[in-house]
Amino acid sequence: MTDQDWHKQVDLYLFRIQQQDKRALQALYDLTSAKILGLITRITNDRHEAEDILQEVYIKIWQQAQQYHGSGSAWGWLCVLSRHCAIDRIRQWKKSRYESTDELPEFLEALTDSTELSNKHWIGQCLKKLKPKPRKAILLSCLKGYTHSELTVKLEAPLGTVKAWLRRGMQELQQCLAA
Repeated sequence: MTDQDWHKQVDLYLFRIQQQDKRALQALYDLTSAKILGLITRITNDRHEAEDILQEVYIKIWQQAQQYHGSGSAWGWLCVLSRHCAIDRIRQWKKSRYESTDELPEFLEALTDSTELSNKHWIGQCLKKLKPKPRKAILLSCLKGYTHSELTVKLEAPLGTVKAWLRRGMQELQQCLAA
């Protein structure tokens, strides 16, 4: 199955889930759960917790499928939903620790070298094009769940600067992915 066919399947299953087709939910789970589990595991750094969150993600997909209106990719919507579930769980842990960012270069390299998705506009390639500070701010925010105020401490920068890095970095990512 080509990458394009795979994405079409995801779109189709999500549309069928919106119609309350339980078999489509099972088919979507079979098609996407391994990739979503990988994403959640990268965010939580805990495989067992990620497996619990994965189940929560598919419950939310069933309950919230109507919120997807077809703008953007269904796969992107699933990834954002998964990311939010993982970050919500991290926040529930009520840990106020600051995690090391030493692994971010290795993670970025893994994204870039990934053959899991062969899309020529893979996000890892676009992340590598960003300046280091906006890239680090985006990775800490999106993957580790840091809030703006936590980023100001971690990156030792004023709140306005952090927000500008995030905004400009996300705009550059969007432009790169759209190209």
